[in-house]
Amino acid sequence: MQEILLGIIQGLTEFLPVSSSGHLALFSKLINFDPNVSFFAFLHLMTFFAVLLFVYKEVWFILKGMFTGKKDAWNLALKIIVSSIPAAFIGLMFENQISEAFSSLKLVGVFFLFTSIAMILSDRFNGKKELMDITYIDAIIIGLFQAASIFPGISRSGFTLFGALLMNTKKEAALKYSFLMSLPVTFGAGMLEIHKVNFTAPVIYSGIFTFIFGVLGLFILKKTVINGKLKYFGYYTIIAAILSFIV
Repeated sequence: MQEILLGIIQGLTEFLPVSSSGHLALFSKLINFDPNVSFFAFLHLMTFFAVLLFVYKEVWFILKGMFTGKKDAWNLALKIIVSSIPAAFIGLMFENQISEAFSSLKLVGVFFLFTSIAMILSDRFNGKKELMDITYIDAIIIGLFQAASIFPGISRSGFTLFGALLMNTKKEAALKYSFLMSLPVTFGAGMLEIHKVNFTAPVIYSGIFTFIFGVLGLFILKKTVINGKLKYFGYYTIIAAILSFIV
């Protein structure tokens, strides 16, 4: 039952800019569930499939274009790879520190506050760049924001959105790029740890619930970004930070 609850939390919070890893750490503490990085990586892998369903047109454009030699498709694919490098590097170099961060709720609370600031500021930006206008320099900078989100409490979707908006990207384009660049990270993290997962029935059910609620979270985030309401998630993560400090 604990695994299923955490699957629902992961699905809803992976794409809502409130930090799924921070919520997993917080609720694991509340329900006395021993933090398990491999189990959390499996849940992230299930959100990979939710994103794939949501951006399948763009993924198909990239795959088809790469096989047919379309320059735009290759450029977009390479930019996504460039954006993924910082997170992969930090994940490998600081694996032990990341695991320890999941056990420190006060540290999670500090990271929640970083997410709050980013979300409150995000609504102020409304750029002009379309998806294909994102440059390689933009991709590196957005990738650095994604790398920071490896630590629990910092929202991956929130920070990558914030990074893309800072680079003068339109809200919908920033949203799509954030989703696309999550694919290699969530897939890679999941595949690296999946051999350590004990696939009991509750774990399998948790993966199913993660996928279902992940799709729901994606639709909520899209409407929130387009309507300029990200600041409300910033207010929410302030509450989450306070709760992390007092638990």
